[in-house]
Amino acid sequence: MNATVAPQIQALRATLSDQALIGKIVDALYAKMLDDYRINRFFFTRPAAEQADALKAYLKVYFNSFNSADEKVLDALDAYFTTAFARTNAKPSLVTGNDFAFLLDIVGGQEIRAITLLSPAHCFLIKLGPDDFHYDIVMEHLADVLKQLNIAEDLAYQMLALAEKGRDGLLARGAEIKKAA
Repeated sequence: MNATVAPQIQALRATLSDQALIGKIVDALYAKMLDDYRINRFFFTRPAAEQADALKAYLKVYFNSFNSADEKVLDALDAYFTTAFARTNAKPSLVTGNDFAFLLDIVGGQEIRAITLLSPAHCFLIKLGPDDFHYDIVMEHLADVLKQLNIAEDLAYQMLALAEKGRDGLLARGAEIKKAA
């Protein structure tokens, strides 16, 4: 069994270390995400190329170590979140109602979940309220891009599985859920 797993892992790592291929995947994925009205509101108005470059830089550092706790990886991730999701207008907005969302927890008995940020700048994304629906859309776009670029099915499956592992972290899911009184 190990004889079949090791070549698959080696093939995945070889694919992920190909910066040209990763660049094509990121560029195509970004184009799809920014064209999709269901998720494009999450992204900052910086040029798409600048945001994609920050994601490519993060992926390059991550795929060189596969260690999400490495300081270089965390710095690259923080830079990506800042580039893609940070807003320059930090003023509260009464239009969205998010300023008073905490009241629902107090009066409505809503579930309160612990938020676990991946990096300090991860809060820029989390404030926008992404959930599983939005993550599913990104996964759908990633699957389409891998198919469009003719990535072998087994490698595409492994890449999608790797991306799926990031769901809980990206959505800042903590292990603890408390109920408001």
